[in-house]
Amino acid sequence: MSDIVLTTLNAKYFHSSFGLRYLLANMGDLKDSTLMMEFTILQHPIEILDLILKKQPKLIGIGVYIWNIDQVTQLVAALKKIHPEIVVVLGGPEVSYEQADLPVVQDADYVITGEADLTFPELCKQVL
Repeated sequence: MSDIVLTTLNAKYFHSSFGLRYLLANMGDLKDSTLMMEFTILQHPIEILDLILKKQPKLIGIGVYIWNIDQVTQLVAALKKIHPEIVVVLGGPEVSYEQADLPVVQDADYVITGEADLTFPELCKQVL
């Protein structure tokens, strides 16, 4: 069980997300209650959602990139239908600019634009 899950869908299994590792390293007092989970775009969003929900998070931070925006949109929509109380925070290059018209943003609770190394842990503290 983790209060916070940091996740993204990588293009391939051997590609790892530097952004998630950077956020995890900056979680401070929340680091022990934060779990990093990486997936690939080849995995079905419902399968990913099931694996994340088994950790019983209160907040999920998701990195959104050009290669995963469609799958992340499906993931967030399904999550909010099943567990609307779980807080979803989006970040990454695809939501940092011109995000108003993106469907993925409509279901998210928060969007962090730009670098999130200090902003994300502070938001987590306020929300939790």
